[in-house]
Amino acid sequence: MVHVKKVEIFGFKSFGFKNTTVQFEPGLVSISGPNGSGKSNILDAIIFAMGENKPKVMRVDKLRSLIHDIEGNRRGPKMARSSVHFDNSDRKIPVDSDIVEITREMDANGENTYYLNKKKTNRSHILDLLDMANAGLGQLNAVQQGTVTRISEFTPEEKRKTIEDLMGLSYFDEKKAESVKQLDEADRRLEIALAKMGEIKKRIDELEEERNQKLRHDILERELNRYKAIAAANKLKVISGQKESKESTLHSLTNEITIFDSERSALRAEIGALETEKTKLMAEANDYTQAKSSLDREISTAMEQYEIDNSAISASKKRIEQIDSRVPDIQKELEDVDNARSDIDTQILKIKESIEETNVKKNKINSDLEIVDSQRNKILDEQSEAAAKKSEIDEKIRTLTTQLNDAKLKLSKLQHEKEESKIKVESNTAKLQGLEHGIEELTSSKSKLESMIKNHNVTITELKSRIKKLQLKKSKIVSDMDEWDEILEKSNKAATRYESKIKTVKGFMHEDYTVAKLKEDAEQLGIEGLVYEMISWDKQYERSIMAVSSDWIKAIVVKDFATLLGIAEFARSRKLPKLKIIPMDAIPKFKLKLPSESGVIGVLSDFVRCKPAYSELKTFLFGNIVLTKTRESAYNISQSGYKAVTLDGEYFEAKGGTVVIDINSKISKLTKLISMSNDVDGLFQSINAVKKYLQLKKNSIKKLDDSIQSNSERLSISEQSLASTNEHYSTLTPRIESTMNMKKQLTDRIADLTSRDQSIESEVLTNESHVESLSERISIVEDNYASGEQARIANELSRINVKKAEVEKLYTTITNEYREKSSQLTTLETQDNREKSQSNRLHDEERSLNSEKEELQTKINELEVQKESKNEVLVKLREKEQELIETSGSSIGQLKEFDDKLKVLSEKDRELTKQINTLERQSDSLNRDLRDLVENEVKLQQILSAFGFDKDMETFDVESIVQGLSAELTSLNALNAKAPETYLEVSYGYRSMSTRKNSLEEERNSIVKFIEDIEKDKRQTFLDAFDKVDKEIKLIFNKMTGGNAWVELQNEDDIFNSGISYLIQFPNKPKRESTSISGGEKTLAAIVFVLALQKLKPSPFYLFDEVDAHLDAPNSEKLSNILEERAKESQFIMVSLKDSVVQKAKLIYGVFPKNGVSHVVTYKDKRMPSVKAT
Repeated sequence: MVHVKKVEIFGFKSFGFKNTTVQFEPGLVSISGPNGSGKSNILDAIIFAMGENKPKVMRVDKLRSLIHDIEGNRRGPKMARSSVHFDNSDRKIPVDSDIVEITREMDANGENTYYLNKKKTNRSHILDLLDMANAGLGQLNAVQQGTVTRISEFTPEEKRKTIEDLMGLSYFDEKKAESVKQLDEADRRLEIALAKMGEIKKRIDELEEERNQKLRHDILERELNRYKAIAAANKLKVISGQKESKESTLHSLTNEITIFDSERSALRAEIGALETEKTKLMAEANDYTQAKSSLDREISTAMEQYEIDNSAISASKKRIEQIDSRVPDIQKELEDVDNARSDIDTQILKIKESIEETNVKKNKINSDLEIVDSQRNKILDEQSEAAAKKSEIDEKIRTLTTQLNDAKLKLSKLQHEKEESKIKVESNTAKLQGLEHGIEELTSSKSKLESMIKNHNVTITELKSRIKKLQLKKSKIVSDMDEWDEILEKSNKAATRYESKIKTVKGFMHEDYTVAKLKEDAEQLGIEGLVYEMISWDKQYERSIMAVSSDWIKAIVVKDFATLLGIAEFARSRKLPKLKIIPMDAIPKFKLKLPSESGVIGVLSDFVRCKPAYSELKTFLFGNIVLTKTRESAYNISQSGYKAVTLDGEYFEAKGGTVVIDINSKISKLTKLISMSNDVDGLFQSINAVKKYLQLKKNSIKKLDDSIQSNSERLSISEQSLASTNEHYSTLTPRIESTMNMKKQLTDRIADLTSRDQSIESEVLTNESHVESLSERISIVEDNYASGEQARIANELSRINVKKAEVEKLYTTITNEYREKSSQLTTLETQDNREKSQSNRLHDEERSLNSEKEELQTKINELEVQKESKNEVLVKLREKEQELIETSGSSIGQLKEFDDKLKVLSEKDRELTKQINTLERQSDSLNRDLRDLVENEVKLQQILSAFGFDKDMETFDVESIVQGLSAELTSLNALNAKAPETYLEVSYGYRSMSTRKNSLEEERNSIVKFIEDIEKDKRQTFLDAFDKVDKEIKLIFNKMTGGNAWVELQNEDDIFNSGISYLIQFPNKPKRESTSISGGEKTLAAIVFVLALQKLKPSPFYLFDEVDAHLDAPNSEKLSNILEERAKESQFIMVSLKDSVVQKAKLIYGVFPKNGVSHVVTYKDKRMPSVKAT
């Protein structure tokens, strides 16, 4: 079994910066000590190592407050560390090791580090491992100070939530939330599928219409083409005539064009000769033009070169002016830079001299520091030698001390084990005798309880049977009394209105009155009976029958129509108010054909019984009424022309909006009373008789109520006794089995202890001699060691350290001074370099400007020379141009004569060309017309060939028919040529979508079922846990107080939104809610609740921190008995100040404070001396 084996604490809360080890064993372990001693801090250290991160649980404001803060002068880092060693021999913690060590360290910054068996890990891994062994922080295995008080104040909802958390019901909520998401997604997909199907259905309707239009269009097109073929034959005959006429006209135009063309050819030959002569003359003129053009280009080029040189000279002069203005500025800036550099050089020289002086001081201090270091190293070597010697001696003493402590501990264990074995033998022998006596008593009690249970069961069965019979009898009497009360009420009204008796009966009970009067002479009048007397029905069809026959249920039935007339005459003579008569011979025979609607039961007349002679009567009343199961079926049938009624009495007229609803109507029995009371005296006698009858019935009811109450009280007492007896019996059976097992165990244990005593005696003697030997050796080693040398070395080292600190301080001052002066020197040198760079830049700029000025001056002189030479060339070209103009000849006059002749001939040529063009246009127009006619003729022949006709077919006027068909065809606009094919494709797609929709609906239904299963499993898991807690509470509370306690669900229909009531009943006290009892009782109830909850998921160990603080001595004793019993299955580490707990503990620890630090003392037995924990 997993249990806490050891806890090591360092720097945690009240435990100082010294390792404190507390050993534990399985069973009940007690920790005691004065208030504020730090005993609860041991439990806090355990849960701290297990990963607890809530400061309030460990009673601090923040986690860093867990670090021990009393020893303020401690050197080294402050930290808190706790290590818990678990026995894992059964491998409940999934780590392949018999011992699992979990360590947690927290530094001063609040940073936490976790170790598992000395290897670094993380918190979540630790929590997971502990949860697998049911030892996690959420298992209610650590009950801290104040937890019991908080639990005692739990609301019903908090009690329910605690059970949910322990059972991990959030797992079901997470699965449900995930399933709800899947359901939402499935709904979304289904919604999309339905939306798409709606769109596709709409598209199918559109495509169907488009397909029909396309089919209509194809039919019209075929018909129109046929009529167009007939029209084409008509046009073909017309075109043939037009073609012959145009071919004749074209032939005549072609002859005229030939004549005009020959005349134009002769005229153009003459024009060609004149053009040749003119061309020769023009060649001479072209030579002059070319020479003139070449000269103009040379002049333009010379002018351009001249202007370029002139512009360059101007720009060079402007740049020289700029250079002349910049040179004086540069010389002034150079003077300023030279002055600044002179001052910087002076400062640099002074700083270098100061740095040399500082260097000398620094070297001197360095030599002093080396001397001090050599002295210090010498002392340190001496200290190391002394420390090594002391360490060797200390190690010897430590080894011997450890051996001594181990020997003493072993001796103490053996002595304690010897005493404990002796006590156990005596105790077990006494227990064995007590158990044997107890077994006899328990067996006897079991037989008595079985007999009591049998008797109680017989009594309860008999009482329940009596009560049931009495209640049935009472309900029957009450029903009769209600009916008679109604009769009595109406009779009283009639009697009190003596003077207007007949009038009142006619107005208020007209039909009953008439029936009563006629029944007095029923035989003479030929009355067969009343409808409700002649028919009967089963109870389940009563509402349907009353709803349909409400108007005819009190009608009079006669054999024939003649009898009907006689009764009517009789009623009129007696001035009776109203009557309804049904003649049997006037009822037609028919059989209703049932509609094929779902929910139809049959024809209502089939469910009514009567004598065969009156079968027509039920056919008349109910033969045309359809009986249905539901209102929807009745309504649908009524809309189809049938009358319909439901089993619940909802009557629908055929195709009408009226509905008769019969909820609980009854057939009035006033007719009998009125028949019996022919006069007022008779009526009063009837009233008195009814009153006496009712009084007798009331007395009977009172007697029945008394009997029922008496039997119910006896039943309640018997059931309570049976429950109590069953509970005692269920407790008794395991107690007997447990007692028998314990008897066997005690017998075996006594034999083992007796044999163990003999071997312990020899081991005690051996260990006593070993302890004496080790004590003497330690005393000898301590006497041989002296510590005077250590003190001398320490004083000398302290003096040298002070001297070294002074020298180092002086060295630091000189170093800082040197560093500051070096920084100033660097700054000045940087500034000097910057000024030097500025001076060089200005010199370079001055030289560059002077050089540029000289180059520009040279360039200007060269351009002036080029400008003069180019001006001379330009003057010569102007003179040459003037000479060329003067030499142009007189060829212009000759050209003018040629132009005049050519103009006249060209005019004639244009006239002939114009006439030829006109004739050619006419010819082209005729050719185009002929081509169009030929094309039309070919097209028309093709149309005729396509429909199997020729040009000689019979023709008639089809223009109006073609126009009508064309108009209809045109109206079918925006046709979808692929509508038929698309319609088939989309229809197939719609069927596929329908299949998809069905699969999505199945998927959704499966998710809904899964969610329902989750809720069902969650509910069942909770109810199982609830039943277990209820059982444990009853058992534990009865053991501790002898009273009763149990839990109840406030709302069993909605358990997860309601709470749990915790009811307490102490002996000889009424039951009350756990929150309505006194403080001590609340604590007791809360402890019982905690112990019951712990049974839901048993942990291998529990930590209790003064949970019994508010309990009195008797209840503390009972609690310790329960804990002692449970400690056989789990380890209990309990902080308590109660003697009852300490007495039953297997291992006892005491905690006491000293100088603000907690110390731990171990007690194995009260009669043994204490041994301090390491």
